[in-house]
Amino acid sequence: MFEWLLGENEPGEAGLQQMRAEFSQMLDDGRHVFCTAANALLGGTDPEVIREELFSIDKRINRAERQIRRQLVVHVSVHGATDISPCLVLMSVVKDAERVGDNAKNLFDLAIMAPRVSAGEHRDSLVGLKDRISEIMASCRQSFDMVDSEEATRVIVEAKKIEDLCDDKVRELVQNGGHSELAPAYVLAYRYFKRISAHVRNIASSVVQPIHKLDFTSKITLGEDSDQNSEQSEQAE
Repeated sequence: MFEWLLGENEPGEAGLQQMRAEFSQMLDDGRHVFCTAANALLGGTDPEVIREELFSIDKRINRAERQIRRQLVVHVSVHGATDISPCLVLMSVVKDAERVGDNAKNLFDLAIMAPRVSAGEHRDSLVGLKDRISEIMASCRQSFDMVDSEEATRVIVEAKKIEDLCDDKVRELVQNGGHSELAPAYVLAYRYFKRISAHVRNIASSVVQPIHKLDFTSKITLGEDSDQNSEQSEQAE
């Protein structure tokens, strides 16, 4: 769907390559602010040490979102309906990239409110999830840059596993962890991790899904029969 982003710039346009570079930078920045905020929450670092950098990068993500939107308007005005589908998709996924930064700020706020999370019983579980999310963020960027459907599929499958694990942890805490004063902080941490993973999955879905199925990935699986399963699910709908 995004082969047009690999093309040459047209006279008078802001530049397809510029949009591509700006979105890739958004993904890199999102990964950085997520890891920075998660490390503050789980590593016991004083959040104030990272505040200025984190909020500065988040503002850069927001500026990039607005800039890409403006450039998409220019592109559509030049080409008409020719590239409308990928433009709509890119308009959607830049919002997902922006939401990663917002959820990273939520993790930062949680690090301030619940500093003892870094020494709590769920720390190791959250550290493991943080590393897995960081990995799929890097893979998502690569799959988008290369329009690599196989890599995007791997990101989607791993993201769904992360989200399911976060749901399991939240359920466990709600049902059995009410006696712990840190239970609310853990629930929030797992929810923020889940949301970030979901936004990454949404971005990866743009590489493999048609526009009307963007963000809908429940039928996507790894393996040789994944294409066949996808076709069957299309027919069933």
